Amino acid sequence: MAATLGVSTMSSYRHVKDRDDLVVAMVDTITGRTPLPRDPGVTWPELIRTMALGDWQAFVRHPWLISVWSTPRRRVDAASLDQLELVLERLERAGIDRSAGYTVIFGVAGLTLGMAAMAIDDPGEELKSGVDLAEWRRRTGMDLDEQFAADHGRAARFMAELHEHTGYSNFTAALEGFITGIATRYGAPLTH
Repeated sequence: MAATLGVSTMSSYRHVKDRDDLVVAMVDTITGRTPLPRDPGVTWPELIRTMALGDWQAFVRHPWLISVWSTPRRRVDAASLDQLELVLERLERAGIDRSAGYTVIFGVAGLTLGMAAMAIDDPGEELKSGVDLAEWRRRTGMDLDEQFAADHGRAARFMAELHEHTGYSNFTAALEGFITGIATRYGAPLTH
């Protein structure tokens, strides 16, 4: 990246103290590109959708972000904390207590990150292997031996057809199911 910008690799370290600091700045910039609407009339489901879909689009544009967010010591940035504060406040206003609000945040983050990890391929990995993700999944499903496929027909088809059933439309369907489940479980209205 430094060569693309016409600067030395080490020049960025004049502005940040180390690699972790640089990663946090990058994540902050990416996360800040999807600001949540602050209008008091925006509902908790709208905020969760905006946050999750923004994260999904960030993963599509920057697949390396999936591995950064997958670490237990995820780099925390100011934009993420701003979003978190707003969503937790809206959940509380809808009658979802603090503990349940934490569960909602973990759930939507896990859903988004997990589905992105399964569906979004890092072009760098594809270049290294020479096989795109859809083709790899098809091969994996077809490479299962006949006995396994006979005994585990659904699982074999799942592996062979996985790429067709991952991606944005399946993510949005799962997200809507998650939101509806939260509303049902905690008695939180979907409209205010």
